[in-house]
Amino acid sequence: MNEEKRNRLIEHYLDGMDLQDKDLLRDAFAPDIVHEHPVRNIDGIEDFLLFKVDEQPPQESEHKVSRRIHVPEASVVQGRKVGTVEGEPVDAQFCDVYEFNADESAITKLSVYVRE
Repeated sequence: MNEEKRNRLIEHYLDGMDLQDKDLLRDAFAPDIVHEHPVRNIDGIEDFLLFKVDEQPPQESEHKVSRRIHVPEASVVQGRKVGTVEGEPVDAQFCDVYEFNADESAITKLSVYVRE
């Protein structure tokens, strides 16, 4: 288990979300990403990017991480999403569970849990 590699991929995801940057997101995930989300589940990088960038309402938000836990099977990140969505304040707690490919060069599964 390489925590540095995992943290770099997680940061690409979180920064990609905050900046709505498809290249950062694409760099973090395997082409066959499985994404479990409270709104809907998604398979594949193109549908993932469509959902995470193109279909999101206008927002200026930031993911603030408060805890990271790495175990051989997965990594867990807990924190808050703060800022605005469609001009309205947002402060939501999240917990993301990440799974990785064998050489930890890509995220293969992301399960998102949110409490607003």
